[in-house]
Amino acid sequence: MNLLDATTVKRLKLEQRKAKDRRVYIKVTVLLMLHKDYAIEDIVEILGIDESTVYRYRQAFWSLGLEGYLSTAFLPYTGRLSDAAEALLKEELRTNLYISSQEVSDYTPPTFVFQESNPAVVKLLNRLGFSYKKTKSVPSKACAEEQEAFLEQMKEILAQKTDAEVVYFNDAVHPQHNTRADYGWIYQGEDFEMPANSSRYRLNLNGALNAHDVTEVEIVEVERVNAQACIELWTKQALKHPGKTIINICDNAAYYHSKVLKNWLEQDPWCKVIYLPPYAPNLNLIERLWKYLRKTVISYYYYEHFEEFRRAVLGFFKNIKEHKAALEKLLTLKFHVIGV
Repeated sequence: MNLLDATTVKRLKLEQRKAKDRRVYIKVTVLLMLHKDYAIEDIVEILGIDESTVYRYRQAFWSLGLEGYLSTAFLPYTGRLSDAAEALLKEELRTNLYISSQEVSDYTPPTFVFQESNPAVVKLLNRLGFSYKKTKSVPSKACAEEQEAFLEQMKEILAQKTDAEVVYFNDAVHPQHNTRADYGWIYQGEDFEMPANSSRYRLNLNGALNAHDVTEVEIVEVERVNAQACIELWTKQALKHPGKTIINICDNAAYYHSKVLKNWLEQDPWCKVIYLPPYAPNLNLIERLWKYLRKTVISYYYYEHFEEFRRAVLGFFKNIKEHKAALEKLLTLKFHVIGV
């Protein structure tokens, strides 16, 4: 260390002579030995302490200064941060992303000293409510104010199911014929290998989910999702709900704004379209259904032939009532706003 001035060394030697508690003596002596360039392993051997203690004391002195160190360093170490320190650490980790427990261990706020082994850090993080998981990508141009305004506009429409109207969330999905890597409980030190293929074939499905009945999903399989695919899908809705006004909530894909579709809508006033705010897939309920579809049918299953894959995906919608309990928990009309 060799950074202590003469006044600091004199003060530490005085505290060393006065020390009646062994803990006090060690904490002062560590600084003096570091000042004289003792090797860490020699300090550990001579004082009978572990390396983490030496690093913790050194970091404490750097962070708090001499007076701060002398006023707080003599408190017995309990192996835990104070409640105030834990609250500060929790706020830091909720604000900034740390990608390893070592990064958390190296983080030292000015108000406390944190020097722990990685296993201890992991336990602390778990106790504070943190888990190690994937980050979630969100559109960079998402506008929270626009989303909140949309939800306010939709509040009355989504509030309850009526006899005169039916509300659908619309979107296309293009599942690819291939296994997807995903999470599962796997024995430590081992891999769980799943067969995959190099198929680039995919299904093109245009879908609509009833906002008030999670097992009512209209699907059309098409070569290409376009205005004609929307007309085909919405015609199926009309046949299922004759005489009712059907409200279709859509994103801002180009085909929803095409002249072909707008001309068709003018001739069929029973069909109303409400557009989601730009960059707001989080407000489209059917997106959650697509995610469930991938987990249930695609990610963890291998289909050697494309036709097997196609039957499995379409079979999910044919037998969707089997998933009613899970979908009722997942497809609630509660939405999370993203962006700034």
